[in-house]
Amino acid sequence: MPKYVLTGVGGSIGGTAASYALEIASPDSTFVFTTSDPSKIPAEKLEAWKAKGATVLAASYDDPSSLKRVFAGAEAVNLISTWAFGHRCEQAQNAINAAKSCGVRRICYTSFVGADDPAPVDEMPFLPRDHKRTEALIRASGLEYNIQRDYLYIDNIPNFFASSWKFCGDRWLSNSHGVAGAYVSREDCGRVHAALLLGKGEPNTVYDVTGPEAVTDEQVFQWICSNLGVEGQFVDMPDEELREYWIQRGIPTSVFEPSPIPMKLCVDDLLCCGEMLARGYMAKTSNSVELLTGHQPVSFRETLLKLQPFFA
Repeated sequence: MPKYVLTGVGGSIGGTAASYALEIASPDSTFVFTTSDPSKIPAEKLEAWKAKGATVLAASYDDPSSLKRVFAGAEAVNLISTWAFGHRCEQAQNAINAAKSCGVRRICYTSFVGADDPAPVDEMPFLPRDHKRTEALIRASGLEYNIQRDYLYIDNIPNFFASSWKFCGDRWLSNSHGVAGAYVSREDCGRVHAALLLGKGEPNTVYDVTGPEAVTDEQVFQWICSNLGVEGQFVDMPDEELREYWIQRGIPTSVFEPSPIPMKLCVDDLLCCGEMLARGYMAKTSNSVELLTGHQPVSFRETLLKLQPFFA
């Protein structure tokens, strides 16, 4: 009766992974799902998980003792990167140490495209930096691993960017410079994560998790305007000009600062989204979603239709 521990189920990737793991697991599997605060999970979802035999407990990457309590007896555990930029490697080390102390054999990690960049970490784009460091910690641990390098989520456009368009004069200001990228859905990334936790991947293998096609930001915006009732203009800007534009309007310079304007990202995060496309990190597609889940990856159109209320 193998035991699997799925942490971070309070987030979108972890929550999707939890539901999908219960759907595809063998009947003799045992699941422990953890989050820092189970009371924040919708009651309906919590009851559905429990009805299928999952145990839901509180645990935190910042509390090694809580991880050891839930990792005990597990065959495989996971690690989902958090929003704690600059602190995520410490959280990862806590999870790795807890897993090793409990005799866990395998760990699965949600990394990010570009984490394999051979450049020194401080010369890399902002977003992959912590992921590169964490991947190195996992490899050095001696644990068997699977790493998924997720491309940028197409969900980010309605969740983070659409709210700023009216603020910018009905414009999407971008620095992707016309380069296409294979945006992926959070839904697919969550399902891949569950599949890897359950051993569907090859040992000590990294999987790039992509959408089905590479598209430019302008193509995505034109589709949104044609199909979701949005009116506006797509404007590509030089990186430094875009940085200065947002800083002058009060965008946070740190991920830990609240934003006083309708843009939820800090300036480095926002600029890096465009940079990841412009530098070609997301140009290639992969078959990882189909290989690991048996399903074709969700198109950007399908995801955006589901999230249509965010464009209102």
